[in-house]
Amino acid sequence: MRENNPSIDDVITNACEVIKQFVPVRHAGIYYYDAWKNGFFLKTEDSALRQRVLEILPNTVAADRVDTYSDGQEMFISPQSLEAMLIPLRDGDNVIGFLFIAADRLSEQSRQDCRTIAEELSGQLRIMSNQIHTIKTNHNHQVLYRVTSAFHASIHTKDVLEVVINTLKDVYPEFDYYLYLSQEFPGAEDLPTRELIYNDDVTNRVSVHAFLTGDVQYEQITETRETNCYIPLKGEQGVYGVLQICAPTVISFPAEDVEFVSLMANEAGSAMEKSRLYQHSKQLIEDLQLINETSHTLNSNLRLVETTTFMSKQIKDKFGAQEIGYILFKEDDQEEYEILDGSTDYFLSKKAKPFLANTLELLRKQHDAVFIGDFSIKYPEVNFLYHSVMAIPMMQSKQIKGAIFVLHQDPYFFSFEAFKLIQSLVHHSTLAFVNSMLREQLEHLVITDYLTGLYSRKYLDERLQQHLSEDEQGAFLLIDIDDFKKFNDTYGHELGDELIIQVASIIKGHIGTDDFAARWGGEELAVYLPNASVKEGMETAHQLVRQVEAFTEPTVTISVGVSYWDKGQSERTGNVFDRADAALYQAKELGKNCVVQARCIRELN
Repeated sequence: MRENNPSIDDVITNACEVIKQFVPVRHAGIYYYDAWKNGFFLKTEDSALRQRVLEILPNTVAADRVDTYSDGQEMFISPQSLEAMLIPLRDGDNVIGFLFIAADRLSEQSRQDCRTIAEELSGQLRIMSNQIHTIKTNHNHQVLYRVTSAFHASIHTKDVLEVVINTLKDVYPEFDYYLYLSQEFPGAEDLPTRELIYNDDVTNRVSVHAFLTGDVQYEQITETRETNCYIPLKGEQGVYGVLQICAPTVISFPAEDVEFVSLMANEAGSAMEKSRLYQHSKQLIEDLQLINETSHTLNSNLRLVETTTFMSKQIKDKFGAQEIGYILFKEDDQEEYEILDGSTDYFLSKKAKPFLANTLELLRKQHDAVFIGDFSIKYPEVNFLYHSVMAIPMMQSKQIKGAIFVLHQDPYFFSFEAFKLIQSLVHHSTLAFVNSMLREQLEHLVITDYLTGLYSRKYLDERLQQHLSEDEQGAFLLIDIDDFKKFNDTYGHELGDELIIQVASIIKGHIGTDDFAARWGGEELAVYLPNASVKEGMETAHQLVRQVEAFTEPTVTISVGVSYWDKGQSERTGNVFDRADAALYQAKELGKNCVVQARCIRELN
């Protein structure tokens, strides 16, 4: 809203007509101050007058503009053809314009009459200017009230910024507007935004200066004759962006208009701050709910694989991770680690080993989480497909028990807020992880033999019962180390224990993943082969006999009794054990270091 509005124009046009009626002058015009152009401009539509002014006035005065000409003093010009005067129009000590008159000859009476008219015209223009200023101020207050009401009616930053841009376009339609935002806001891509860049290469340092200082900045562009104004969007706690006003025909921005836009920008900044605080509070609530839900679920006595599977789902859903790995350090040795079930395929591949070696060493050194925006920049020597890396140690009693790795191929994919959240998530979940691991370790100790690492006899008995009720067939091998008492008497119990461990290791290395072996008692060991035929059971037994003789030190031999069952038999666990024990006794009678198949129930009956 400019001050050179039609009301002022009407007053000036009428005044010029009155002057020409009552004073013998050929030309009359008025220069009036334009705050946007910072000068006094001729208010007339008469092109002949403009040309005449250019001929009459000296070179220091433009055809349609007088700046601070003659320091506001009256000026008389007498060229050869016409005489002319510039009479200042005043508001107190301030010059608000100039009255221009020209005639063939300006008598002293004409000059005095024009001075009187100028004084009267000054008063009218002063009253009109005050009225316009009051109207404009009231209008601006109404606009600010509507804008502020709209700000308070929305919690979305996009809506706030749209109101700012649309309001300014209504008030100052001839200008262009851009927003420099300090952070990304949802939906802001639809607005006229520009990137706020802080580095030394930035071309528009004025926007950054306005953002950093919180003060209004101005910029004159000579090539395009454009003036830019940069107004910070300030809240109580900081600056959230900068509003750029591009004015192609403006020399300067009037102070009252800058104040008006600044008030609007400050209201927008406060609204953006409230929106941000609201969104931040909402995010905190969601994060706390996530942590609470995760902690509650993980503390419900899940198996370890169930724990990792649940955590993977939470991390993928919340953070968009592509790869997730769960690393557990082996007890009393942080150089050795195992990759837990539930880790994605990448961590099970050989490609992960250099990355894990590098990152685990970093975790051990700094005893803190690792957050890397672009791994390839920080560690160019490591060939690594993923750029964004978060590695969070699982700490208990100031000891690193393991770590959770979260990866994505895109650089800087994870925000710092995401990093802090996953740290909190892992912190609250570590106890559940450790409890799951300890529980499974305890279960393993209960069902395994402390010396050989094979299952206990009780566990084998329970598993066999289950297989007898569910499977179609199976083979049971009962194994005895030949002449073990003599070996113990000769070499001692310590070496005897070592020999049992050797035989147990050979057995573990030659049975399938679904098969299971147990220590039966003393030097006797046992193997059960689920759904194996009698032929497969005999083949496995013969292999074990050959392997034990070939790879034990000192060399020992074993005898094996093999029993078999199928669904057509009314089989009981005791029958399977008893028939294998009878076959083992027979193998001993035959000279040891051999395999004997037990007779089936039908033959026994």
